[in-house]
Amino acid sequence: MTDFKTLVNIDSDLRDIVRGIERYFSITLDKELIERIFKDAEEDQVSEKKYLIFKGEKKILSGQMTIHGTVAEYEPETILIELKNIKEKDVRHFNELVSR
Repeated sequence: MTDFKTLVNIDSDLRDIVRGIERYFSITLDKELIERIFKDAEEDQVSEKKYLIFKGEKKILSGQMTIHGTVAEYEPETILIELKNIKEKDVRHFNELVSR
């Protein structure tokens, strides 16, 4: 198992990544949390923010996958998305997704 990290703009790019994750893993991410990320980016452009976007087990996954998001201090327009405990083939898929 491995991890995947990508820096994403908090705009349509984030929505595309969320849709891609949901489709690929057949999971539903918390829409309210995703909207809060957008709201926080507009309202607090100074503080570092950390989000637990997903934590769960799936039959197709070996163990527990988690998805974290981190907005760096004074960098409200981007979020570092981290998928933890995923398979190598999943990393290849997400590398292709973010390179489009």
